[in-house]
Amino acid sequence: MDQSERQLVRVIKALGGEEEDVRRHAAKALGKIGDPRAVEPLIPLLKDEDKFVRCDAAEALGRIGDQRAVEPLIRGLGDENWGVREAAAQALRNIGDPRAVEPLTRALGDTSPHVRTAAAIALGKIQKK
Repeated sequence: MDQSERQLVRVIKALGGEEEDVRRHAAKALGKIGDPRAVEPLIPLLKDEDKFVRCDAAEALGRIGDQRAVEPLIRGLGDENWGVREAAAQALRNIGDPRAVEPLTRALGDTSPHVRTAAAIALGKIQKK
């Protein structure tokens, strides 16, 4: 295992940390790294107790752009926190999978204007593909 792989493993392990700041920064780092091996460890963070961890996990999954994240992100459109719903819509935009069209269409009726805007932008991008 080379140094970059060891670093990836360390950051993935940090996702299980007790402090939400550690989980948040680990998720952000994995999004920047962009390695698809981080997708499966990031998905459970979409259900983290901390809304900021959930947001950062959604953003990271969107940056990585792997199809395995589509269904969990669709579920994220139903999160209690509008910021998480917005991040999920933005991540789905980045992935561009047509499975997100119907859920994003429903998100156009969200109570948050931020979520509605993110959903509309996502639908525009997905429809162009």
